[in-house]
Amino acid sequence: MKKISLFVGHRGTLVDYDENTLEAFDIAIKSGANCIELDARRTKDRKIIVFHDKILARTTNGKGVVKKLTYNDVKNLKTKIRNQNIPLLEESMDYITEKVQIIIHLKDEGIMKDVFSLIAKKGVLKNCTIGGRDFNKLKRYKKTFKPIKTCFNITKGRGLNLKEFIEKGQRKKLKNIPDMINIRSDLISNQFIKVCHINDIKSLAWGFMGYKQPLQVINSLIDNQIDGILFDDYHNLKIIRGN
Repeated sequence: MKKISLFVGHRGTLVDYDENTLEAFDIAIKSGANCIELDARRTKDRKIIVFHDKILARTTNGKGVVKKLTYNDVKNLKTKIRNQNIPLLEESMDYITEKVQIIIHLKDEGIMKDVFSLIAKKGVLKNCTIGGRDFNKLKRYKKTFKPIKTCFNITKGRGLNLKEFIEKGQRKKLKNIPDMINIRSDLISNQFIKVCHINDIKSLAWGFMGYKQPLQVINSLIDNQIDGILFDDYHNLKIIRGN
């Protein structure tokens, strides 16, 4: 079995615990994650919270659109599985960056400056990567905050599609490349991984919940020299990390 360098807890974990909560981050780290991927959104009163969806209903006992609610509206809500609070990005960073790396996926428009200010205030730049689906915005982020690492979700990405990436990347014609590229597992090819490597980009795979045998798929990707896995299930993280 070859080794990977990034064992990423996807929203912490999507199994047994509530995604994007301090509990989920904790169990992922205890299971061997050396990186946590989470989602950042802004409330009406400009507080940055850790939450994936635009609306509250899927994962909490609340209702409504996050950006139309104040932090006071959401801070006492409880998640559906284990009655956890929705954490602020700041408290999540305080917990995670003391232990492991963090990938912050910016889900809302216009929160870049607030997130960068928080990273600078905390002095945790070396531990942080900014993720997103807009290639051109990630390019601007690197120009605005030059030392920041970026992760492009090419699966649903804008500004650079998978075909263009492979065609240009094979000829080393890519410009303003991200540090990492995140892609859904069923879209990965050996060619994609090779192009990432020749351009010094770390390749990450996500999306394993739908497989009957996710460990088999994960192990196959590792054998094909993927750089990192976003683990939906902390049990699988523990198993792979133990290999």
